[in-house]
Amino acid sequence: MKQLFIISFALIVMSSGCSRDNHNHPKDITDKELFEDHCSGCHSPKGMGSILLGVPSNADTRLLNLQVRKKVMEGHGADSKMPVFHKMPAKEANRLIAYLRSLPH
Repeated sequence: MKQLFIISFALIVMSSGCSRDNHNHPKDITDKELFEDHCSGCHSPKGMGSILLGVPSNADTRLLNLQVRKKVMEGHGADSKMPVFHKMPAKEANRLIAYLRSLPH
């Protein structure tokens, strides 16, 4: 029963929007709203990830901004489960990174 719960929870989280590659945002969208739209579905609203689902925390990442931007826009390795946001403009990725860096960890 516990395994069924974990699998059900994982499917809900995976379908909650973390794979959207939509960049038709209003001009006045906040950095927090960008993070919520693209990242929090998998990494949680506080960027802490989920050990149970194998999603790393991104609030305390040691990656350089350039590395984070590349991972978001181009992907990171064939075994990565993180969605790639090919259509994301660099300016938007930079805003996500700025918000990510502002999260407490």
